[in-house]
Amino acid sequence: MPQINITRRVKAFSIHFAVSTAAFFIVLYFILMQWYPKPHFTVSGGWQGVRILLFVYFFTGPFLTLLLFKPLKSVRAIVFDMVCVIILQISVFTWGVYTVYSQRPVGLSLYQGVAYPLIQRELDPQKKTPADLKLLDDGNPPVVFARNAVTDDEQAGAAMYEFVEGLPEAKLFFLFDPIRNHVDSVFAASLEKTGSAPEQFAAIRADYLERHVLRDDEVAFVPFTGKYGYLLLVFNRGGKIIDAIPDPRHNN
Repeated sequence: MPQINITRRVKAFSIHFAVSTAAFFIVLYFILMQWYPKPHFTVSGGWQGVRILLFVYFFTGPFLTLLLFKPLKSVRAIVFDMVCVIILQISVFTWGVYTVYSQRPVGLSLYQGVAYPLIQRELDPQKKTPADLKLLDDGNPPVVFARNAVTDDEQAGAAMYEFVEGLPEAKLFFLFDPIRNHVDSVFAASLEKTGSAPEQFAAIRADYLERHVLRDDEVAFVPFTGKYGYLLLVFNRGGKIIDAIPDPRHNN
């Protein structure tokens, strides 16, 4: 009898684990391909979100089933336990997915020679949406050039935003242009032109150009600062990101 009980518990756990895994991989697809595409996954919070989801989703789901499922209980008690576990799991998972989604970068902006993840709050002053970024750049993620207000109308909008919001970050009012209109600025920001390139970068750059059969003037290596790390984004002359590699200034 004890052996039969263990077998049934393992079977219940296995079924719950299989269903949970299928649901998790569906969400993982959206995280990897839509919400945190390269280069955002490793440095903008995608990997951190996945780890949190893995823990809370499977702990509050299959492992609670393994702990609570006892065949000797009445059918009513078993159903009650499983319904509670499923409600808890769905609630926690929904919260986790919403958190990961709401903190996702909606694009990437180049400002003063450095690329940064672009979040929704930075679009609000212009009353823009992620769909509007797609009109500026069709990449995934879309890349835009961030500039300060210049004309009288733009400066008036910046002043109004600062007055309404009253937030320290509101003082940085950016307007966004298509990156293809600022390709020269992208190449001017390439690490070898900044004066802060470490010695090993020359070797990294030469090796990259040789392996990909590229000339010196065909690509730019632009620093990317994310919330959880640093990379070098490789841009081509069309203003498109073609690769992301480790930043040798932040190896430690």
